[in-house]
Amino acid sequence: MKLSPKSLPAQPLKRLSLASLLGALLLSACTAQTSPAAQTVWSDEFGGTALDTAKWTPQIGNGIMSGTEYVPGWGNNELEYYTGRPENVRVENGELVITARRESYSGPAGSVTAAFPWTSARLRTAGKFSRAYGKFEIRAKFPRGKGMWPAIWMLPEEPSPYGTWAASGEIDIAEGWGSKPNNVAHTIHYGGQWPNNVYSGTTVEYPNEGAADGWHTYTLEWTPGVLKWFVDGQLTQTKTSWWGAKGAPPSGDADLYPWPAPFDRPFHLLLNLAVGGNFDGNPDATTPDTAEMRVDYVRVWALPGETASPSPRSETRFPWTPVPARAAQPDGNLVYNDSFEWPDSDPRVSADATHLDGVPQSAYWTLYKSDGAVTLSSDAAQGRALKADITAPGSVNYAVQVRQDGLNIEAGRKYEVSFDAWASAPRSMMVKVGGGQDRGFAAYSGEQTVALGTEKKRVTLAFDMKGITDAAARLEFNLGNAGANAVWLDNVSVRAVGEVAGARPPAADGNLLYNAAFSPAVTGDPGIPGVAGSAYWSVWENGASGLTPSVQDGAVSLKVAHVDPANNWHVQLNQVNVPLVAGQKYTLRFTGQADSARQVGVVVGEQGGSYARYLDASAELTATGKEYTYTFTSPVTNPSAQLQLLGASGKAGDAYTLTFRDFRLVPSN
Repeated sequence: MKLSPKSLPAQPLKRLSLASLLGALLLSACTAQTSPAAQTVWSDEFGGTALDTAKWTPQIGNGIMSGTEYVPGWGNNELEYYTGRPENVRVENGELVITARRESYSGPAGSVTAAFPWTSARLRTAGKFSRAYGKFEIRAKFPRGKGMWPAIWMLPEEPSPYGTWAASGEIDIAEGWGSKPNNVAHTIHYGGQWPNNVYSGTTVEYPNEGAADGWHTYTLEWTPGVLKWFVDGQLTQTKTSWWGAKGAPPSGDADLYPWPAPFDRPFHLLLNLAVGGNFDGNPDATTPDTAEMRVDYVRVWALPGETASPSPRSETRFPWTPVPARAAQPDGNLVYNDSFEWPDSDPRVSADATHLDGVPQSAYWTLYKSDGAVTLSSDAAQGRALKADITAPGSVNYAVQVRQDGLNIEAGRKYEVSFDAWASAPRSMMVKVGGGQDRGFAAYSGEQTVALGTEKKRVTLAFDMKGITDAAARLEFNLGNAGANAVWLDNVSVRAVGEVAGARPPAADGNLLYNAAFSPAVTGDPGIPGVAGSAYWSVWENGASGLTPSVQDGAVSLKVAHVDPANNWHVQLNQVNVPLVAGQKYTLRFTGQADSARQVGVVVGEQGGSYARYLDASAELTATGKEYTYTFTSPVTNPSAQLQLLGASGKAGDAYTLTFRDFRLVPSN
């Protein structure tokens, strides 16, 4: 329920030193310039001795439910287990204190109990306070330490008329990296429902050479069609362009919700301190065993004009917006300057071409770094090959990323990616052809891991483009998180080599899945390497699961040595090229069991591209085999969809065996 100004409870006064009082007056003078006169509608000054549960609810656990599937790590591979204990959340001296602790803690993770290496707290006002528009101000200080991820953010009250995240929107007022204490991020998430979502934002340095572990005032001013962020009274970002859409994936303007959706509905506030995961990587030996995020106050005001008509949306490029395509080279190569040898005087080098700093003749190439460090050069001794001398590998594979943007990748075509590569020591790298930020960084080619040795070799990869044509696609060489060493790249090409084949016909009995009985007599497809009877099936594992697949008596078994509790896709059983028709209802059946109770994911969806899921469910397997049945309607026509059985949950290091048989996928009424 929203509180009117008259119903706002009186807040106790805080003791301020003279210096604090002067600082507060100066800060008030600064922030007063950010907007016209505002009217207070809600606040928490944290003046009591405990968290005010009339305003805040602690969220408990390490994950969320998405439909019937448990999503561990809050979808970000986070390590912490959130509690409501005083050890993790308390109020003292007029401040809210959220403490992350390195400790062994056991708690529910879906249908099982798992051990977690960190605890922390995550608070939200959902169901107690939410608001569309206004001025949201939070005074807080963030901790240092690799892997610390403090956040002040907002999510829509549920149910949202725009569907699930992120078509329903997310506003990140302030997010901090424990390893980069001089920076703070402001971001919005929007677009289609995951995985067709996108995001945009900025990273700024603290004013006056400040750092995250000092007190700062973070402000969001939200009016129809305009979002403004401030740090210590200084304007740091303005957003006037976003979108929300239905469709899976959305494919045209008719799928758009009216502007300024999704940021025209009530949102609630969240405060949390995450540990590890995709944002700042996992803690290391330098990370302290405890870290605190402190909040002095949270205040919300109404703003004049917040009920006015929306400001116009600024120019926006949607995934389906036509983009002028860059022509291929005469030999069909979509990559420009493929051998790192075009001088800037070459007529093929446009005035707006990107370059690699310090590398001559590097037009059209780009370097991105997160927490990695690299020195790039043109190696004359190796025929001007690009040399990437990686001095800090970072915590993620894109910590060091060499790429080329602007490739025109067309729907329905087959592509071949080729390049020369080698390294100063054996290592791997991840190669990907995919979309940019406006495509949610979709992986059209999948994320393909390539093993490199010390001798130059020619690498060739192939993929089918199953997404919407993207004239601004990008080729990425992700060199991070694989050691401090040198990598050479040369003679790079991406070429169209044909059309994607039409849909394969059903099996003789009408089943859209081939070799559903795991028969050794079925030929024509290599199947799982070394496993007889597995034609048309494949497996994948993350390299740390110790997967051993086998087929016996018409069933496939997946023996797994090590559970990864952070996700359920660490082990996969897949069949690709399953033909589906838009609007058609389908029924999937199979028999499954496990040697101990396990929850597995059951997915039918896009193979590559955005990896959209048309069926996103789970199966609770037990030691007694039983039949599982699912129905779904395909939102698109896709001649190359895939069926996936995704791993199992459990404690880190658990071993288990899954067994499946009698698969059947057929159209239904």
